[in-house]
Amino acid sequence: MEMLFWLEDSIVGLTVSSTQWGYPIVLSLHAVGMATLVGVALMLTIRVLGFAPNIPVTSMAPYWRVALGGFILNLLSGSALFCGNASELFFNWAFRIKIVLVFIGLALTWRLVQICVKRTDEVSPAHRKLAALAMATWIVAIIFGRLIGYWS
Repeated sequence: MEMLFWLEDSIVGLTVSSTQWGYPIVLSLHAVGMATLVGVALMLTIRVLGFAPNIPVTSMAPYWRVALGGFILNLLSGSALFCGNASELFFNWAFRIKIVLVFIGLALTWRLVQICVKRTDEVSPAHRKLAALAMATWIVAIIFGRLIGYWS
């Protein structure tokens, strides 16, 4: 608990929790990062699931760097948001589930990128299953992110 209180009392924690603009700015950055990361991930999964078959799957490779940029923005802004309320968030099950799902979503999407985008334009049934699982993981992660404020 001491470490959690230290995070809340840090300059980042106090800026997020105690200033008029800290929380809204950091939360907005978190939303932009999430939109970027999940938007690219869903774009790839939707393509693998069969939408827009005239677009080669391999043409989506450069967007993975954009998604990673969104992840870095989310990591930084999410860490700042955590510092603002660490002693509550650490024990919040919705927060814990969300974090696990985000890393599972990243791993699944990265695997999809490696299989589908970097090697071939062929999409197999296994790729479609992976894409569906990645899509579901991202959607459920967003839902649990929204539930953080309602679960204690």
